[in-house]
Formats: sequence, structure tokens, C-alpha cells
Amino acid sequence: MTALVTKIQYNNFETGEFSEVRERTYEETVDLIEHFPWNKQREKLVIDLTNPSVTIEGGDNDFLKFAVFYNGKYVLHYLNAEQVLYTKSFTELKDSYPYINHYFSSTFDTTDFKKEITWLQHNLKHFVSQDFNYRLTPNSVRKYLFSTSGMNLSVTAFFILFFTFNGFGKINDIVFMVISLWLFVIGGGLNMILFFNYYFYAKGKLLIMSKGNDIFYYGEIDSPVKYDKKDIVQYTVKRGRGSRNVLNGFALILIELKDGTLLTVPNILVEYTAMENKLNQYPRIEKGGFAFISS
Repeated sequence: MTALVTKIQYNNFETGEFSEVRERTYEETVDLIEHFPWNKQREKLVIDLTNPSVTIEGGDNDFLKFAVFYNGKYVLHYLNAEQVLYTKSFTELKDSYPYINHYFSSTFDTTDFKKEITWLQHNLKHFVSQDFNYRLTPNSVRKYLFSTSGMNLSVTAFFILFFTFNGFGKINDIVFMVISLWLFVIGGGLNMILFFNYYFYAKGKLLIMSKGNDIFYYGEIDSPVKYDKKDIVQYTVKRGRGSRNVLNGFALILIELKDGTLLTVPNILVEYTAMENKLNQYPRIEKGGFAFISS
């Protein structure tokens, strides 16, 4: 009896987040669909590829996702190995079962499906399980350094090298050189202070957190502490604001718990917008200023 990996997604899950992941037969998958709380899961819902659903992983790097759809209907999303998306909607659950059965038994036939035009939408991320473990890696550190400080330092270095090799012919050249030095000392200097402040704080730390799971872990990689989102009082986003602010790439998420614990998560570890998505049901405060970690 053929068994394929199946998994569930609820309406409060983020992209790539699934639960109850295990192999199931066709009959077990139908039972899973029959007992899924479809009507309740439709509440306050925006139809997307990440939606309340049951996803089946095929044996050819393809996926079949049964999900909610517009006007109380349901839909099968089929993503083939070339990441081309096909869809077919249904009024009743049972109308989809022959197609699901066919998926378990042989090569999937898309004749009855509509081919979707979804260029540059990266559909695969809605079907594969994502890793919600956040830690520093050499690649993530390089990307963060470039995104927060690279442009400022590059422009400053250009001006300094230009005037070093070309000398100072006019008063304007001196003015430009002064501006360049100011950018380096004030702009680039503050950037590097925050960069290393965040780097040394986050180095060796691990955050395990997804949107749909109340339990999360944060702390040293070898022994992260277990926390419960139900204990969150509020969270604060602290960052430099304004398009001309040389520090606007740096941000902190400060999570306040009922027992007085304050968790500090710098965006070198995980994007602050991703953290906001995981915490969007809790009270939020935003503060500007110099987002320095003091302890």
C-alpha cells in the first residue's frame, strides 16, 4: 500500500510551517481531510498558497495541496518538479478524492487542471517545510554586514581613494574630503559599532520560533531556554527610522514576558519583519533612536 508524506497547515501558520508531518496512505489522507476543521479555518482568511490545507509530498519532487478556496469552495494545487503550478477547484470535499487517489497510484495527470502563470513568485516555498532555527552563519553575517554597512563604507572609501590619488585642486575638493571623512567617522563608525555589538551578542545563540507554535526557544545553542508566547506582555521594535538614517538597517525586537524577563533579538539573527509576523497577535510598540544592546 503506497504511503506518502502528508502534513497540515492552519490559518495562523507562516509560509513553510506545517504540523503532523508523517507518511499516510490514501485512505488515511482522506480521513485527515474529512476531519480537518475547514469552516472554522476560513475565518478572517485571505486566500493564498499558504492557507489552511493538507499537503502531500510526491516521489518526484512534486506536491499536491488540498486547501480552502473562494466562496466556500476547495482547491487542489499541484506543483510539479519544474515548479509549474496547476489548480482545480471543487464544491465538495469528495469531488477531489479521485484526483488525490490518482496522485497516490501513478503519475499525476493535469489535463483537468488550469495552468497558472506565476512568474517570479517562488511557489515552492509554500509547499516545502522550512527550518525555523535561526543562528549566525558566515553567509548570513556577510549579507547582514553588506546590507547595513556596505554601501556607506563603499561610498566613503571611494571618496577617500579619489582624493588620495588626485590631490586637492580646489576648495570644493577640500569640502568633499571633509564630508567623506565625516561619513566615515560618523556614519561608517556608528554602523560598525552596531554591527559588532549585534554580532557579539548573537554569536552562539539560537532562536527556534514559528508563527503558529506557541512554544519557542531562545538562548545558547547547546541549551536554549523554553518559552511560551502566552506569557508575552508586549514586544517593542527599536530601530533607526527614515530613509536618510545611516542606521536604519539595524533593529532590535524586545520581548517582555509576564515574569519580567526581557528577551532581546537583534535583526542580525532574524529579520525584524519576520519576528513581527511571528508575534503579530501581541501588543506592539515602536521606538526610534540608537538601537544599541547594552547588556
